[in-house]
Amino acid sequence: MATPAMAYGERRFEAAYTMRLLAALAVLGALAGFWAAASEDPAGTPHDTLKWASILAIAALAGFWFVAGKSALTLSDAGVRRESMFGRQEMAWSQIAETRYRVVPINVYAHFGLIGMLLAMSSKSGKSGRAQLTLELMSADGKKLKVTSAFRNADEAIGMILERILPAKVQSVKARVQRGETVSFGPVGLSATAVNYKGNSIPVSQITSAELKASNLQIKRQGKWMSAVSVRSDKVPDVLVFLEVLESLAPQVKASGVDPLARVRM
Repeated sequence: MATPAMAYGERRFEAAYTMRLLAALAVLGALAGFWAAASEDPAGTPHDTLKWASILAIAALAGFWFVAGKSALTLSDAGVRRESMFGRQEMAWSQIAETRYRVVPINVYAHFGLIGMLLAMSSKSGKSGRAQLTLELMSADGKKLKVTSAFRNADEAIGMILERILPAKVQSVKARVQRGETVSFGPVGLSATAVNYKGNSIPVSQITSAELKASNLQIKRQGKWMSAVSVRSDKVPDVLVFLEVLESLAPQVKASGVDPLARVRM
């Protein structure tokens, strides 16, 4: 995590190569297949048509590569800024009222040989190279800004954002829970003694694990094989705040801080 870097001005995250390499793989692979089929067609194939179609496809790929490369994410003391060829989105830290977080495991690299190795090299190693991350920031007036794995070192950028906004959110929820409130996180409720989900109350003392497994928030209860809670994580507002507060209430659940991948099991 690199919160101290914020004190030195802006931190810029350029567009990742992963999606551009996947697009190139798809287009060039398809063209190679069409040309191979055309060369083996005994009836003959109108090569001029295929030639122009190939030129157009490669031109479109070049355009996509150029446009995608112009995207960038910038974090500063003022807030978060996302830029692309189509405009700019900005959100001040004070405007962020809610977050939605999702991790989607991916396993595409192993299927493409040498090209797969290049794709893997374009992503940061470790868990972040095997997952598509999405953190959506939402303001009280409905404005949204997404931070995804379309940016290089997306896990680091997301970690910096969470370190900036989570502490205050966590303290606010803890204070409400200590006053005896049940705090709502969409379909999940949390009080000092229990987690509520679909009409069921799970005592925090009986919770054995709470994590993001694949794309879901999963909570397991002592003596139960099936998860007591299983819901897509981006359906739970501020899911990482929920997990951190739950960990403070249930010492048997391992605390993980604000690392965006620490609670994720692929």
